Amino acid sequence: MTPDQDHNVASGVKPEETPDFAHASVPLAKQLIAAGELRKARLMLEQLVDQAPDADALVTLATLEIDNPRRQPDALEHIKRALALAPQHTEGWLLLANYWGLRGQTDKQKRCLEKILSYEKANRDVRDALELLVTRK
Repeated sequence: MTPDQDHNVASGVKPEETPDFAHASVPLAKQLIAAGELRKARLMLEQLVDQAPDADALVTLATLEIDNPRRQPDALEHIKRALALAPQHTEGWLLLANYWGLRGQTDKQKRCLEKILSYEKANRDVRDALELLVTRK
């Protein structure tokens, strides 16, 4: 198996085959993720964002892509598209903060967390994460 393939590809199934997801939705994709069907979820989300991009679908897709080094550029693009569609999408900003944190770019990570606090001043988890980030320097 190549590093670009998902870990749960069934034997005999070609990765480039894309099933038709007539009832594709973000909640259904999240159910697939919870069931460990990562490849199916990714393919469903890719179809969703191709047909009608929406912030939740883009962020959920990026969440699947961010751990795969070959898919990380796609993850970043999907996060940016999600935040352009929904500038106050907290999950998107948290994922972007995580993305920059994984790359050791704490200044960018800090700006993402500060962005959340600009519209969610009472978000204690983000405030704590930001405080931890600042004291760790």
